[in-house]
Amino acid sequence: MDKVIDIEDRIPSLKERRRRRTNRNFIFLFVLFLLLLAVLLYFQSPLSKVREIRVEGAALQGEEEYIRASGIRKGDALWGFSAGEAERSVKGLKGVEGAEVIRKDFRDVVIRVDEFPIVAIIQGESGFNPVLADGSVFDRISDTPPPAPILADFGEAEQMKKMVKELEKLPASITSLISELKYTDNGSITAFMTDGYEVRGVISGFAEKMEYYPSIVAQLTEEGKGVIDLEAGVYFTSYEKIYGDGESESDGEGQGSPEGEPEEQEIEIP
Repeated sequence: MDKVIDIEDRIPSLKERRRRRTNRNFIFLFVLFLLLLAVLLYFQSPLSKVREIRVEGAALQGEEEYIRASGIRKGDALWGFSAGEAERSVKGLKGVEGAEVIRKDFRDVVIRVDEFPIVAIIQGESGFNPVLADGSVFDRISDTPPPAPILADFGEAEQMKKMVKELEKLPASITSLISELKYTDNGSITAFMTDGYEVRGVISGFAEKMEYYPSIVAQLTEEGKGVIDLEAGVYFTSYEKIYGDGESESDGEGQGSPEGEPEEQEIEIP
């Protein structure tokens, strides 16, 4: 009977190829084992735990309040929580417009908070409450008012929200000049300015007209202080004529208004 000879014994290159393939498979499995072992050791070690939690952008509430809302604690597994769920929980707090939770430096967590800006304040019996850009009144009480206009007599929440939207449209250089905004009736308001003037107008379109305030005042440098009426056109009346003795300052030559009513000066808007 003829002897059967393995083809690999007859072709040495095939035998060498099989040996190399076996070695490659062994190395692959060995590396995979080491990687799995490293991952297992990592999750069991302190390196996979949250070392520090930082909050950025917090002003309305303390950092601890935002950390508590996120549900993340020091020592928790760094990959054991959902960043999306933590962001939704933080965003659910009053005054928060947006939130972002970031894993950083392999062991730290950063909670970035985007709060609604303070547009105005309301003075209560025990202090000042901030009014936010979304029209809501924040619960925090402060003895010292933040640099924002005071809203007075805005009993209707809807009117206050409209006023806040108008203030949002104004540049900071003008809102910083408004000391107090008082609601009078049917959407009418009076703004008391830090430079001594009174501005009377209506909520609707208030921001558009107030953008011209610096140029309006520039035309009144020699008129003294008084009331600027923006309700229909732009008119100015001095305090002396409004709060004086009620009599016209006519010099007998047809000047002054009849029946003792204060005279108005029309102002041109550039």
